[in-house]
Amino acid sequence: MRIDIHVHGALSDLTMSPDQYAERLRAKGIERAGLIGELSEVLAAYRALPDYVIPIPWFDMDTLSPVQIHDALDAGAAGIKFIDPRFSYGDPRYDPLYRAVHDRGKIAVFHTGYLAPEFSRSPSHTDITLMRPAAIDALSRRHPDLKILMAHYGNPWWEEAWKITWSSPNVYADLCGGTAIYRSLNMWRGLFAPNGTLDPVSISKLLFATDDRIFEEAYDPNPFCEFYDELFDAIGASEAQREQVNRGNAIRLFLSDL
Repeated sequence: MRIDIHVHGALSDLTMSPDQYAERLRAKGIERAGLIGELSEVLAAYRALPDYVIPIPWFDMDTLSPVQIHDALDAGAAGIKFIDPRFSYGDPRYDPLYRAVHDRGKIAVFHTGYLAPEFSRSPSHTDITLMRPAAIDALSRRHPDLKILMAHYGNPWWEEAWKITWSSPNVYADLCGGTAIYRSLNMWRGLFAPNGTLDPVSISKLLFATDDRIFEEAYDPNPFCEFYDELFDAIGASEAQREQVNRGNAIRLFLSDL
């Protein structure tokens, strides 16, 4: 079983009961899902499926206040998603937001790398260099105890993302969405098993995720399941390491007190 820690979708798209849908996804091997979206949408889904949905609301971080973060966490959010900033994620002006997440023991999820126009809050202002893994490094140095998840592994700054997760004990990452699954397996082998020797630190910092849309008939985790399995096989990951990536890290980071 796996936890898909990065999905989108609206409960209104369901064509069956929530419980029936959850059972259908579990039959596909997805035991829970981290739903990212507007606060009202993810909380509605969480209320309908409290044992399946992990609610992770996103916000416009340039208008967001620490009070809003606390309110969202009080309402049941398991973490906070940050995306499309007007300044670098590493800019100290965002520190009050990061402290609010840290003080509640929750996880800060960051979109890193390329951002598709449909997810941009203001396409004419989107600057993907503000969302590089290097920006995560800057803030993680000031907030070494803040739990951080880099979504999309910094695409296309793959090696930069590898270096930050390898070097920072509090930074994790996923390989969801975008073009990660289309890159050469040799590239991923070089990051996670350089010269054929598995790097246990690097693989221990990954989480399984798809960036697909749940609550729709078309939701299909199989391409990412196959990609992660091929990666595990290529680098010689143990069963324990596979379990850690597929669900263990998600349980520890998102569900320990949900």
